[in-house]
Amino acid sequence: MAISPLSKNILSLFLKKVCPACGSSLVDGALFCPWCELRIDQCSEIHWSSTGSPFRNPSGLQGTGMTGVPVYSAVMYRGLPGEIVVRLKFNGEKHLAKAAAGVFMQYSMKLPGPGDILVPVPAGRKRKRERGYNQAALITAKLASMSGCRSLDILVKDDSPSQVGLSPSQRRQNVAGIFHMRGRCRIPGGADIWLVDDVATTCSTIDSAAGVLLDSGASHVLGLTLAYRKRTTDSIIHR
Repeated sequence: MAISPLSKNILSLFLKKVCPACGSSLVDGALFCPWCELRIDQCSEIHWSSTGSPFRNPSGLQGTGMTGVPVYSAVMYRGLPGEIVVRLKFNGEKHLAKAAAGVFMQYSMKLPGPGDILVPVPAGRKRKRERGYNQAALITAKLASMSGCRSLDILVKDDSPSQVGLSPSQRRQNVAGIFHMRGRCRIPGGADIWLVDDVATTCSTIDSAAGVLLDSGASHVLGLTLAYRKRTTDSIIHR
């Protein structure tokens, strides 16, 4: 049966593409509306998980003598990315996980490829119970679908005190030893392992989780976060 012009118009309203951040009209192929796009700044630095310090020469990662793993952040936390993290993390807006994965694909200077494995940084049991989900796992699942990678939820995290208000050294102590392999999970051989999280500030969380993967047989681990947040005294989210 043919669809009437009126029905087509009504249907088009429901199928209309809108910006996932603000709900305004979206041009075909765009991730966000023009206004929201203006509030996104790409992160141009790689940070070492062991120190949180930047390394500005992507081609010279080998042979630097640095410990830890390189952490790639797609964008800076300020502006729209920070709003997305807060809404996804604290307001239950799980649909933003797809938008976050899209930000990875559009802005990250380095991306996982087919054959690579994505591992979400886990939340503690208490925090996951409070929220009902782990935002990093939601983002990782969407990113795996977009990039053609496998997603393996193979880490667990002990409950630990909040990172808010702690110095960089205190944060590293706070996350030391809190990550473990899940049950009898094993690291697949030969694949690049990407640890995926929402925010990096000191990179201490990525560093602690990466150490567990490396100790469990991973040959190559990299960190991948949605946003990099420069540490300030009024920071709300510290990872």
